[in-house]
Amino acid sequence: PNQDQLSDWCILPEEDERCCHVPIIFTENGWQAKTGVPANWPMILVSWYGANAYALWTHGQDWSQYKSAAVSFLPTEAQWEYAARGPKPAKFPWGDSDASEELLNVCWEISTYEGVSHVATPLTELPIVAVNLQLGVSPFGLRGMAGNVWQWCRDSYHENFYLSSEASFPNAWNSEGDAKSERGGSWVGPCDLARSSYRRGRIPEAKGRCLGFRCAVMVADAPGM
Repeated sequence: PNQDQLSDWCILPEEDERCCHVPIIFTENGWQAKTGVPANWPMILVSWYGANAYALWTHGQDWSQYKSAAVSFLPTEAQWEYAARGPKPAKFPWGDSDASEELLNVCWEISTYEGVSHVATPLTELPIVAVNLQLGVSPFGLRGMAGNVWQWCRDSYHENFYLSSEASFPNAWNSEGDAKSERGGSWVGPCDLARSSYRRGRIPEAKGRCLGFRCAVMVADAPGM
């Protein structure tokens, strides 16, 4: 990838105060996690473009078309929500019982972060947890389906998409609109935003310390299947 593509994906301009929190660095051995960053952390400060490029690359597809969702291995919103709560409607991945620190990583006291930019917080001290912890666990055993970091989805975000007839089509996803959907909530927000049905969108260029992604895979291609 060239510098423009990297800037699209996960590199911040020098004047961005969040540069100290980019979790990767280019070395003579290629891109590596920065010293002290756990290998099992989620990727953060990655745009939708970066998430889509990685998902295409890891599936052996042409990642140069990363700005298009026509071919994508990010989950659709419908896939993501089904993976989060299973076939039965439920408030959270674990069901309808109240959220707690033992179940997910969110901000339990919102005033903690009011007016806080986290610039003075060392990267490794950000309140992010490993993706393999038993938190936000879905009925399918997927971890991190509530809290920790938001997860980009394939869809363009539209508030009323699920009121449309197109939403009832098999494998439905919304391709209309500039913003991209994100799901799951994060360490910087309250547990209400981590509900399995909660949805919102951001511009695809957005990069956040509370924003990551996960890939989708065909069941037949999954390890062990």
